[in-house]
Amino acid sequence: MSDFLQYLSSLGPYETTGVIGFLCYIAGFGSVQLGWLDGNSTAYSLINVVAATLVAVSLIEEFNLASALIQGSWIVVGLIGLGLRAWHAWPSTRRVLNATLENEVR
Repeated sequence: MSDFLQYLSSLGPYETTGVIGFLCYIAGFGSVQLGWLDGNSTAYSLINVVAATLVAVSLIEEFNLASALIQGSWIVVGLIGLGLRAWHAWPSTRRVLNATLENEVR
């Protein structure tokens, strides 16, 4: 076990960032599989975008085209999904904001 801990302590900042991204992927996927998160939720999409971004950052040190394409695609699709959720939620959000503002003006 000490060899593993020694290896972990020798990781550079980019490798560490990639490992954190990996942990985010596993936490998100595990949470969906265990029923803690909905696979269509904003939280799950956000976790995946963060994970992909962290892994993509780790590629700065040791570039891998296939991994970069996967991470880039994951980021773009995740951001589109988050944007669509925000767009569809905007009418409800606007009504709540308007009601709140009207109450504060009174």
